[in-house]
Amino acid sequence: MPISKELRSNIVTALVSAVLTATGFLGKEYVDEKNRQKQYIGELHKQLYDKGAAELEKINSAYSELQSLLNKDYALTTYELEAGYTKLQEAIESYRKYIRELERFGNSGQVQVAKNLDEWIVGLYAEFNLQYKTAEQVQRRVRELLQIDNPKSDFFKAVNTALDADLERLIQNENRVYYEAGWFKKPVIRGLEQYLNYQFRTAIGLEATADIAKAVNELPELSKRKPESEYKESNIPFVFAEGRAFEAPTLEFKGELGFLKQKNEILKEQVKVKFIAQVVQHDKAIQELLKKRKSSINRKG
Repeated sequence: MPISKELRSNIVTALVSAVLTATGFLGKEYVDEKNRQKQYIGELHKQLYDKGAAELEKINSAYSELQSLLNKDYALTTYELEAGYTKLQEAIESYRKYIRELERFGNSGQVQVAKNLDEWIVGLYAEFNLQYKTAEQVQRRVRELLQIDNPKSDFFKAVNTALDADLERLIQNENRVYYEAGWFKKPVIRGLEQYLNYQFRTAIGLEATADIAKAVNELPELSKRKPESEYKESNIPFVFAEGRAFEAPTLEFKGELGFLKQKNEILKEQVKVKFIAQVVQHDKAIQELLKKRKSSINRKG
C-alpha cells in the first residue's frame, strides 16, 4: 500500500528529530568528557606541584643546615658535617624519584626545568662532598699521627708536616665552598625553583606572581660567574675563615702581616687540636691504643 504524503512527512520529521536529539546528547557527552579530562589533568598537575615543593623543601632544609654550620664555625670535621651531609644525600635521592614520576605525568617544560634544577643541586652537593672527603683525609692523617709512639722521631715530624698541609688544603677549600655554594650555586637554584613554579602555575591556569617573574628574568645573569663572587686562596686562610661570614670573597690582607700570620698559625694549631680531640672521641680503636700506651708508660714509670 503506498505511503501518503502526510505520513511520509511525519516519518521524516520524526527521524530528523531523533537524529538531532541523539547528536545533541552525544555532543554533550563529548564536552563533559573533555571537561572531566581537563579537570583531572589540572588536579594531577596540582598534586605534582605540591609534591615538588615538598621535595625541594627537603633539599633546602639540608642545605641550610650545612650552610649554617659554615656561617657559625670553620674547619669542620666529618662528625660535624655528617647529619646535614646525609640529609642532603637523602633529599637528592628523593627528588630524583620525584623527577621519574614527573617524566610520566608532567609536561615537557616541567620535566626540563626539574632536570636542570637537579643538575645544579648535584653541583651544590659536589661542593659539600669534596669538603667532606677532604675532612676525612685530615682525620686519616690524625689517626696516622696518633699511632706513632715516638713524637720526637723523624716519622712523626714528617706526618705532622703532612697534617699541616692537609689542614691548609681543608681550610682553603672550605673557604671556596662557602662562597661557591652560598653566593653562586644556591641563588641559581632559587631562581630555577621559581621557574619550575612558573611551569606548574601555567599548567593549572594561574598567572606568575611578580616575584616569580623577577626571579625567572634574573636567571640568565645569575648563572654567569662573576670575579667578585669567587674566592681566591688567601695567604692567611685560617684568619680569613674566622671572619668570612662578614667578608667578601675577594678580600685581600695587605701591608705588614706579621701579627696576622702569627694569628693564622695559632688558629691552625687550634684546628689541629680540635681534629685530634674529635678523632679520639669518636674512634674506639684510637681510644684503646692510647689507653694501652698510657698503661705502658705508667708501668715503666
